[in-house]
Amino acid sequence: MTASSPRGRSRRDTGAPTLRLEGLRLSSETPPLNVTVHEGECLALLALSERENGLSRFADVLSGRALPADGRVFVAEKDVTPLLPVARGGIAVVGRHTPLFGHMTVRDNIGFPLRAKGLSRAAARQAAVHHLALLGLERHADAFPADLAPDIRIRVAFARALATDPAVIVLDDVFAGLDGEMRRDLRQRLDRLRRARMLTLLLLTRDREEALTAARRIGVLADGALLQLGDAGTLIERPACPRVAVAMGDANLLVGAVMALEDDVARVRLACGAEMEALADPDLEEGDLVDLCVRPDQISPLFLRGQTSEDAESALGATLTDIIHLGDVVQLRFRLAEGTEINVHRPPASIPGLAKPGADALLAWQPMNAMAFPTGTNQE
Repeated sequence: MTASSPRGRSRRDTGAPTLRLEGLRLSSETPPLNVTVHEGECLALLALSERENGLSRFADVLSGRALPADGRVFVAEKDVTPLLPVARGGIAVVGRHTPLFGHMTVRDNIGFPLRAKGLSRAAARQAAVHHLALLGLERHADAFPADLAPDIRIRVAFARALATDPAVIVLDDVFAGLDGEMRRDLRQRLDRLRRARMLTLLLLTRDREEALTAARRIGVLADGALLQLGDAGTLIERPACPRVAVAMGDANLLVGAVMALEDDVARVRLACGAEMEALADPDLEEGDLVDLCVRPDQISPLFLRGQTSEDAESALGATLTDIIHLGDVVQLRFRLAEGTEINVHRPPASIPGLAKPGADALLAWQPMNAMAFPTGTNQE
């Protein structure tokens, strides 16, 4: 990026590609992965499946500790795939399990890779002092790793990685296991450093909140496949498949069949017998079975005063089963006639006095606020 970058363009638009994954396959069973991380960007890869060890495998491949089944890893357009970790200086990996030397102080841990590169003891210590200050570690300089809190250990590992001046730093699930205050402090420190020094970060995580707060762009992974890559607004408002809709927007998923298609809107008959409208996936045809996805905050409940649910068209008759206050919103849980449960989120001030467990209601939404996908669509 240059100082003459056009006004209004983001760093992601103008920054040169720092890390590029081209047709990368972690195993022979996973599809190829194509991702580019730009200079000064933090991009998150969010893994949906807790049973996978894919993130650790991913970090090993990026660091050079393991070879991919196929594909290439480029750093600043240089192919580093065949290089061993000792020669792959452009990528540094920091994680909860990044080893620190137990017999060395924090200061010496940070200076160690510089000494290994041939710097004098004095130069390495001077660089270590600088990076201690960057990560707010001055008072821990003479401590040993065993005496450090989990978040401090991660800051030390990050400072040590930063001291080697890598092109990209991979954050391997660094926030997992930390309490809320530790997470916020670490996230804010890393974000300030990224902005101040134009660091390029790749966050590997299983936590949606961390992905949303740390990164502008997020890639959603499942079973080794990249389901969708985009900014948070796109992933939430226009998910590519039901799995992304549920993972990113807590969407309700309703099963039905397409009764009619008009332009880009599908009229869907749901299992409860009601017919509702939603934006249609381009591959949909009349008669197809679909998963209709609609976010809780896009549903409007109307509590009934005497009339029955059959009195309204384009609405679902439902019974309120529970009310849960979540702070900024209230979650209303409804049950449809055939047993399907639906969550609705509304501002606390908008909940009417009729909203009590057992109350009947009509649920409705605008067609553009729901999406209908062919059943089984979980990839782009």
